[in-house]
Amino acid sequence: MNKFKNILLTMTATLVIGGCAVTPEPVTHESLVQQRDDDMNRIFANQEPVDGPISLYEAMARALKYNMDNRVKLMEEALSVGELEVMRYDMLPELTLDAGYHWRDNEPGASSEALEGPRKGDESLEASKSIERIYFDNSLVMSWNVLDFGVSYVRSQQQANRVMIMKEKRRKVIQNIIQDVRYAYWRAVSAQEILPEMDDMLQQADDALAYASELEKLRLQTPMTPLRYQRSLLVLIRKLWTMREDLSTAKTELAALINIRPGTHFELADTGTINDSAAKRIETPVEELENLALLQRPELIEENYKKNITTLEVRKAMLSMFPGLEFSLGTHHQENKYLFNDSWNSVGYGITWNLFELISGPARMRTAEAQGDLADMRRMAMNMAVLTQVQLSYQRYHLALRNQKTIKQLDDVQSRITNNIVAGKRADREHALEVLRSETAALLARMRRHTAHAEVQNALGRVYNSVGFDPVPEQNYDTDVDELANNIQTRMEQLPTTL
Repeated sequence: MNKFKNILLTMTATLVIGGCAVTPEPVTHESLVQQRDDDMNRIFANQEPVDGPISLYEAMARALKYNMDNRVKLMEEALSVGELEVMRYDMLPELTLDAGYHWRDNEPGASSEALEGPRKGDESLEASKSIERIYFDNSLVMSWNVLDFGVSYVRSQQQANRVMIMKEKRRKVIQNIIQDVRYAYWRAVSAQEILPEMDDMLQQADDALAYASELEKLRLQTPMTPLRYQRSLLVLIRKLWTMREDLSTAKTELAALINIRPGTHFELADTGTINDSAAKRIETPVEELENLALLQRPELIEENYKKNITTLEVRKAMLSMFPGLEFSLGTHHQENKYLFNDSWNSVGYGITWNLFELISGPARMRTAEAQGDLADMRRMAMNMAVLTQVQLSYQRYHLALRNQKTIKQLDDVQSRITNNIVAGKRADREHALEVLRSETAALLARMRRHTAHAEVQNALGRVYNSVGFDPVPEQNYDTDVDELANNIQTRMEQLPTTL
């Protein structure tokens, strides 16, 4: 009967638990709207407002403080530090507090049976009990396993290396952001200066196209003349729109890097005539740049920390092969009237040895050593990649300077040609197409000059990036935007031509 009752209770409990099973629920539209609004507020919250034209160094400072990729890496670094703090607690002894109330529905009595003598097999003691049917007990025990301490210590050392890896990863993110901001900023400067002129020229081309259409309708000329005129205008308009398309996204790209809401209007400070000599000239021999890069590139320093982790993995595999020596110290109490002493203290020690760890240990050590060899090979491959990047960035930098010089000469020549054509033929409506062509060519040359300047700045940034240059050595970005911008400007301007 009792067995049937237990089965019935078990089935009832199972049905109740099954009825409480969780069912999936779709995300509601209201919660998505709320999440969207919250995210938008948090993305642009706690930022200093833009109260004037943005300089290059202010753009860099805003990117360092507010760029979302940088903030993600900062949080990942903080998380790795937190994980290191947690691992340090694993090296402490275990302190266990145990307390409980016990009840059973019948007496916990027992009898015994003789194993020897004439009464072997007979009951040697009447059924009796030495513990109450209802009792309470508690204990406080501290235990410490020497092997667990050693393994936890090695794991903490590995995590400490991972913290340093996260720091180097963040360094690389910052260096990439600074390079991207430099290029995007000068492209945005070009857009700010060229786009208004381009819009005026597009309007002139549209007016000329409308005039050509009127000529075709009036039939004052042979049909092919206005048609060829319209075709030439449309080719010019397409070229202008292609140029405009290339520039129109520059400010949006810069806004994303410095965490300004896309579509927000802002002005840039470095407008006016392009200073072709503004970019710092690098005269350091490429061999010195290579040696410098091999010392301070984040990726190479990161590989060193990874090597440390694999070395510690060998040590951890070796430790796991040893027996574990455990010590314990505790105090106990039990509310049981049958006990002669209801409170007592205990001390103990013991040895545990997982023989399977002993068998598999050599294989795990060989695997860890192979990982170390792989880390060495990966570091050497990274060294080769870094040397290649330094060489390529150095060559592209000097090619960009040479290209800039040629494009500057082309812009000057085209400007003089346009001035001569405009001076002689602007008053003649029939030669408006030739004037428009010349002005378009001049605008295209001026745009190429801006682009060449941006490419020189980009090539310069790539040299800095390939060497592992930090815009702010201390990586302290808690100051306000103006102070951080001044620090970056001082750092950049004090760089010698020989890094």
